[in-house]
Amino acid sequence: MAAVVTIINYQGKILIGKKRLDSQKYLRGEWHIPGETIEQEESDKQALIRGIREEAGIEVKVGRYIGYHITPSSKKEARWYECFSETEKVVPGGDLEDLKWISKKDVLNFCRSKANNLWPKEVKEYFQ
Repeated sequence: MAAVVTIINYQGKILIGKKRLDSQKYLRGEWHIPGETIEQEESDKQALIRGIREEAGIEVKVGRYIGYHITPSSKKEARWYECFSETEKVVPGGDLEDLKWISKKDVLNFCRSKANNLWPKEVKEYFQ
């Protein structure tokens, strides 16, 4: 199984989510870029749209593929995409306790090294 990670843009801001402390995921309690496991028979695009609908309650337009990394806990490929939202109104869902829009230049500082040490070079460059 693989996963997709969604860099969501809205008017120059990027959506980040904070995992609940009771989450079983690697980044519990941390701010990160939202992602989703791809379900059987699902394309990357379908998983991106479904995942962000579940985690943030918004619809996104899928843009370009950026890169991938291997997740530390499940050793699956996580593919990164740039996506776009037409609204900034979000509602945390899934295993997220909070969501916020921040400037693109602040993402590397907000998402601590536990998260961004995993990111592919192309993603880090995207935020610089």
